[in-house]
Amino acid sequence: MSAWGQLDSVRVEEIAASAVSAVRPQKDAPFAVANIGSDDLEDFSSYGRELPLLLSRTPGVLAWGENGLGTGTSYMRIRGAGDSRINVTLDGVPLNSPEDQCVFWANMNSYASLMGSVQIQRGVGASSNGDGAFGGTVSLSSKAPSLIPSVTVTSSWGSYNTYNAGARFTTGLIGKHLVIEGAYHRTGTEGYIHGTAGRSGSYSGSISWLGRDVVIKYLNIGNFECTGQAWNGVVAGNDDESLMNDGIRTYADMYERGLGRFNSLYERLVFDDVNWTFPKDASGNYMTERYALSDGSLWPQTTDNFWQNHNLLNASWRISSRLDASATLHYTYGYGYYEEFRYQNKLRKFGLTDPVLSRADFVRRKGLEQNTYGVVGSLDYKNGGWNIVGGFSLQRFTGNHFGYLTYASDGLDASLLSDGWYKYYDSDAEKGDCSAYVKASYTFGRGWQAFADLQLRSVGYTTGGVNDKFIKQTDGTYRNQVLDIDRHYVFLNPKAGISYSEDGCRVYASIAVANREPERNNFTDNGSYPAPRPERVFDYEAGWQYDSERVRFSQNYYYMKYDGQFVQTGAVSDIGEALTTNIKDSYRVGVETSAAVGILSCLTLEANAALSENRILDFDESVENWDGDYITVHYDNSTLAYSPFAIVNGFLDFHLKGFSAVWHTAYVSRQYLDNTACEERSLPSYCVSDMSMSYTLKFPRIVREAVFGLNLGNVLNSHFAASGWVYSAVSESLGYTPGNRYRQIGFIPMAGTTVTGSLKLKF
Repeated sequence: MSAWGQLDSVRVEEIAASAVSAVRPQKDAPFAVANIGSDDLEDFSSYGRELPLLLSRTPGVLAWGENGLGTGTSYMRIRGAGDSRINVTLDGVPLNSPEDQCVFWANMNSYASLMGSVQIQRGVGASSNGDGAFGGTVSLSSKAPSLIPSVTVTSSWGSYNTYNAGARFTTGLIGKHLVIEGAYHRTGTEGYIHGTAGRSGSYSGSISWLGRDVVIKYLNIGNFECTGQAWNGVVAGNDDESLMNDGIRTYADMYERGLGRFNSLYERLVFDDVNWTFPKDASGNYMTERYALSDGSLWPQTTDNFWQNHNLLNASWRISSRLDASATLHYTYGYGYYEEFRYQNKLRKFGLTDPVLSRADFVRRKGLEQNTYGVVGSLDYKNGGWNIVGGFSLQRFTGNHFGYLTYASDGLDASLLSDGWYKYYDSDAEKGDCSAYVKASYTFGRGWQAFADLQLRSVGYTTGGVNDKFIKQTDGTYRNQVLDIDRHYVFLNPKAGISYSEDGCRVYASIAVANREPERNNFTDNGSYPAPRPERVFDYEAGWQYDSERVRFSQNYYYMKYDGQFVQTGAVSDIGEALTTNIKDSYRVGVETSAAVGILSCLTLEANAALSENRILDFDESVENWDGDYITVHYDNSTLAYSPFAIVNGFLDFHLKGFSAVWHTAYVSRQYLDNTACEERSLPSYCVSDMSMSYTLKFPRIVREAVFGLNLGNVLNSHFAASGWVYSAVSESLGYTPGNRYRQIGFIPMAGTTVTGSLKLKF
């Protein structure tokens, strides 16, 4: 490319980046940040795994895939905070579902191939658009328009028939101003867990008009998925000590018996009522039984099905050397449902009564439809030591929740479904979200920088109709829970900090405040209990960094003090749902360290570690008592669930000419499944290693580049679970005391060693 072309490409990228730079902290701002560049995104995208698995290589991030492979339904936590507490944006546009406040990563398959960069801010961070960040912020930036025409084709295939295929193209510069780009990717798998076979993918298209000082871009990204579900995991209880193995400290016995892939949403175990063992068939295989419909056919699988389409129209303008402006109109449509077989459910669960039957088999379809539209904008001003960014976001959301029974056994279908599907709940919702922020940094003296950030956010949420929970009436019938929720919140979120930089060293400190409104479920699952109130966190951060040609090191300390954090106490509302309740005092305190050393010109050793204490003060747990009323167990100082003390990553990165190899080992310490710090209700620590290799060949014509890749997952065949859930109860009459409870643990096992090969061709 000519020097003019290179300079022009850089300018286009700088102007286009103004849309995302507004929601990222300014240079040297006093926050904990990790960046993932285009090369790492490109390498990762070849295998169809979801983005959280890549983000988990950065400090303090834990991620896993429900099917055990990392494709399809996936989740992540930052500093122990789940998806609903992580703010996610795409080119500055909020991606979190306004009601659930989550990003459902199964709907974003192959996004790594579409992104130019990703930035993770841990903690509250700088102001962003959309829902409040209580664990962190993930800022996605789409690729800048390319001035050089190209076509890239990728494919991979590996264990459990997992495949990824895709292609993308760019026309390069047409005439003097126009660039057209497009991409399509699809991932499929049989899944490690039984019944999690599925497919997902994305398509995108963009048209960009490039001027010397203006970039106008329309971007459309669509997503689709039909993925098998395993949210129940593998369930083990007190009575099956071989599975529990004294608090499930190891999963080896379960794997040896072939039960690691069992999925209660797809099949049920056939028990020997005398010995309570897992019986074997004539071939010696452990027996499970597929769910069957009345006509004798087998229920195929529980699936989640969702379609989503994002539309972004952005204009970025370099007004002068000191001032950049950006504005984006956006609209997202989403529709989907999951369909599940419910084995021998009580009729009353669906508001039904029958003179003879109390239980039957059902198939239920629960779904939603969403429309989200709005505008975001920003101004970025630089002059001397000043860098001032102002931004705003206006967003409107409408949604509908619905549920149908599409099948009923024992003759119920003849009457219940005589006119087609039976709708058993229907509710509508609206949410408005308006925010504005100003953040400024000022450089003074020799290497000093002061930072201040103030955001004002107004949120209104209403929902009405009837929910999928039922309340018993005096005449013995059941009626839906009626929804009538209308709440409005105004939040002021200030941040301030200072940093000092000299000769590759940097030290900083900051304080930030964030507020967050309740999620939909905090209202709907609450029954007649007092309405939930917003959460607030005070985030104190301090750290230092050193960066030289061969050595990089950083260390960040944080203390996050929560007021009104939502946690489950074990209590159940009057509609039978586990209550998530505001608690007064809780905190997270920790240290995050990253280091990299260039041992040789071709060999780099990297590592990061996040060590933390995550506590609840003055906590009352409600424990179900089968003999009577709930009992209360008090804890003066307990551990927050799903918050491991240590998350450690190590990398050995070797590059020589066209060959590249990376060894990655991750360690995660024990995770408690409730807020009681009880080892019997926890997941043990685990250590897992992966290895990826690639070789690149370059050619002068037609095929300009060919990349051959090989990925080895869980090289040492570790047996572990990355997440799970727990239920516990007491009963003095049955011998279950508060110190020796009945318990069930559902854990999400990950696959053993997997092998995947890939090929990428660039034209």
